Amino acid sequence: MINQVLFLFGLYVLGVYFGLLFKRDLPVTVIAVTGFLWGALFWVLGGMCLLIAAIAYTPASMSIYLGILVSVFSIIHARRKTWRLSLREIFWLLTIATFFLLVLIAASYFNLSTTSPDSIVLISTGRRMAYEGLSDTVMKELSLRGVYMPVLQSASSFLGDGYLYAAQPGIGVTFTLVFFFLSHRIIGQLGSKKRLNLISSILTSLALFSTYFIVFQFFYINTNTISALYLFVAVSAFWLGLIEDKRSWLVFGMLALLGFSLARTEAPLFALVFLLLVVGVDRIPYRVRLRATLPYAILLILWYLYLLWRMGDGTQILNPERTLVILVALVGFGFFILISEGRWIKGKILPYLPWIMIGALLLILLSMVLLKPGHMKDSVYYIFMNMLGFGWWGITWLVISILYMISLKGPSLPYEGIFSYGIPSFFSLVVALSFFRVPYRLGWGDSANRMMVHILPIIALYLMMKAVKASSGRDILKNRPSIDS
Repeated sequence: MINQVLFLFGLYVLGVYFGLLFKRDLPVTVIAVTGFLWGALFWVLGGMCLLIAAIAYTPASMSIYLGILVSVFSIIHARRKTWRLSLREIFWLLTIATFFLLVLIAASYFNLSTTSPDSIVLISTGRRMAYEGLSDTVMKELSLRGVYMPVLQSASSFLGDGYLYAAQPGIGVTFTLVFFFLSHRIIGQLGSKKRLNLISSILTSLALFSTYFIVFQFFYINTNTISALYLFVAVSAFWLGLIEDKRSWLVFGMLALLGFSLARTEAPLFALVFLLLVVGVDRIPYRVRLRATLPYAILLILWYLYLLWRMGDGTQILNPERTLVILVALVGFGFFILISEGRWIKGKILPYLPWIMIGALLLILLSMVLLKPGHMKDSVYYIFMNMLGFGWWGITWLVISILYMISLKGPSLPYEGIFSYGIPSFFSLVVALSFFRVPYRLGWGDSANRMMVHILPIIALYLMMKAVKASSGRDILKNRPSIDS
């Protein structure tokens, strides 16, 4: 038990140590609550690199890797003097870190984790990874369920535990804190009064994280909560980066998008939708755009090329043909970023990029419906039936629908397209994915129903922003420059 707590808390400390590199631009509270995200992501990336390079994946090799990371961060801290902390910053760091540690201790003592056959496969794949490396059997599972959670769970083999049963509650508590602090920061940018900001952030957090299916996911070992958390951080950080003109938010956003993309095999398609909406704003200078997005695209291209090489016939989720589709999308995105400074692209494509993307998705959906009308009809029917009756959501989606219709009469938000185009694009992609599999089914365990966890926090944030903006007439975009280069 103690080994697991120390390991997970060590990842948290590593993530905070990394996040403090950006404390001149970002609030220390956000750095403190997102620490586990970055520490866990560094662990996953390190494990992937060792396994792909056929280097012994052992506690010793991972310790050396983590030691190198800490040394690099220390050198940067020394040069930037970001190690200097005020009493207020120390207070928030210690308070949030202590709370996270207590949650891990409680989660390890009271093991309330819930599993399913999918959970067992994720855990066993991670353990096999530690003993077999990337064997053919392991690669088959990675092409089916994603690489993030198996690599994270593989640490249990080094710790002498059956699985990381404290990780999921730690992720859930992180999500709750991240939603509150990022929402508070975002609402503060809309010109609201401090009291309204605090009350709206608290009430929305309570409403969202009292939803039964969300609470259930905090103990259910699967990829949905971590995917939703990374995607929420990415979208929030991108919006704040555009508003506050700070590149540090883009760093957090791209790292979060990388974590989201590694958590599930189909995730890069969803990630590219939001990334294109951010690029389409044309507020990020070309050099910053290249530095922020190309490493993300290159890393994923390399990973999916490796999957394509090793997967054989593939699985029902990801086979060579579908892998090529993702690779083409990633390569196409990288090429688009390279030429995005061209006059024709900036004048004819970027201003209409959201409409082009929505139009393309609608054409794809229309062709799918024409090819498999019964199949697609059943999938759409089951998606909505689960949202409204069979997916353990209660009245959540009914309330969300009413609030959304009311919000349409409110004032527009700055860079609202990230939400107003991104959210329907997400649902369109969920429907499109059903074309390549058996139809979705009734019940909470349906894939589409579980993917609703990814988008609900973003919808909740969007509606809260609309409501708060309606109470403030301040134009926060007036005379704003673009993000510094």
